[in-house]
Amino acid sequence: MKLTSAVRRPLRAAFTLMEMMLVLAIIAILIAIGAVTLGEVDENAKFTAAEAQMNTLKTAIVQYKTLNRTTPPSLEALVTPPANARVKRKLVKEEGIIDPWGNKYQYRTPGRRNTTGYDLYSMGPDKKDGGDDDIFLD
Repeated sequence: MKLTSAVRRPLRAAFTLMEMMLVLAIIAILIAIGAVTLGEVDENAKFTAAEAQMNTLKTAIVQYKTLNRTTPPSLEALVTPPANARVKRKLVKEEGIIDPWGNKYQYRTPGRRNTTGYDLYSMGPDKKDGGDDDIFLD
């Protein structure tokens, strides 16, 4: 006795449109999450870079004070020493006084926060003096 074969279904050779749309939606969601996360990482990196650059500027200010027996009148004096400087040495590059958001670091001597020394800070991402996002070197 010969058994007859069951009804065969054709093999599926492709994905359905619904499956493709579901996969594309999942990929789009993952890309959106990744973009938000990378944006936060980038902003945190800028804050860290600003702190590191201000520490470099602090070192240059101490070096200027040691060489010239006075604090620099401005951050530009670290790039191009003024005519009355005792030692005319470039201590930082021009881009060394620019923060990660494209503004010059702020320098006040005597300082408002540090009345016996100087204030060195970045205005932060809002590019406005006095905001909550200002980054001070203490």
